[in-house]
Amino acid sequence: MPPPAGPTPEEAFEEILSLTPAAIEDVNALTIQAFQTRGGRIGSGLGGVIEALWGFYVNKRLTDSNYAVELAWISGHEYNDFACLIRDADWDPETKIGELLRVEVKSMVTAADESKAHFDRLQKELTPTDILAVFLWNWEPVEEGARRSYPKVTSYFVGRASQVAQLRDELHVARGGSFVESAKCPDGCKVIPCSHEGEPLNAKNIRERLSGPENSRGRKASYAANFGGLVRMLGVRGTSATEILKKFLGRDDDARKYIQFISKNFAKKTLANLGAEEIGEIDNLIK
Repeated sequence: MPPPAGPTPEEAFEEILSLTPAAIEDVNALTIQAFQTRGGRIGSGLGGVIEALWGFYVNKRLTDSNYAVELAWISGHEYNDFACLIRDADWDPETKIGELLRVEVKSMVTAADESKAHFDRLQKELTPTDILAVFLWNWEPVEEGARRSYPKVTSYFVGRASQVAQLRDELHVARGGSFVESAKCPDGCKVIPCSHEGEPLNAKNIRERLSGPENSRGRKASYAANFGGLVRMLGVRGTSATEILKKFLGRDDDARKYIQFISKNFAKKTLANLGAEEIGEIDNLIK
């Protein structure tokens, strides 16, 4: 069922993007006042706080400007964090009645490993305007030479999740991975399309998500959980993966912006497997 009359999903998408820089300023203004501390625990859970604060500050600015949409914080254990709704419209999270788009928010401490930060939503589960928001933060001195620090958002990406998913999936295949085809499901599903269609399998044919085929379980773990690591998925190796990276860098879309965002902040992890000539060529495209 289509949402009530109001801004289109594309218009809502653009409005959220336009409000994000100011919302990040709001987040940092709050954290420098409320979260000053000596030291600064990496595994503090503050990443989740930052994710929520961005959503709430974007929502406040939508309200202050009397814009016709609002962000809802999805309850329960849904994959997505926020849903963008027509303001005050009826909303059903299960059927998505009243929704324009959904938002998945991730955060990473730049000084820590990103092993738990994954974007593993299947392309078929995304709409063209669903948003992926990724925030990098670190404990920064309150001022130069200060003993106390605060959690500051230092860099961010907010863009179309579907375009990042396309990049992720092509690189997954280039690394030897695959996706379940309905007629060739390891579980031998008789229904076409089967429920496992599009599920990622790694190079050893082990399922990457718990929802993958039961017959593709790993021996030591129920699933591999490497698919869609926010930094790891761009760790290119080999000619095929390098050409994919260069292809997306030649486009003018959010996949290119995501490569630029990750490479500028985690260059040693994303380009470490390339030769000097390849690194130089990709660096020129990133710039």
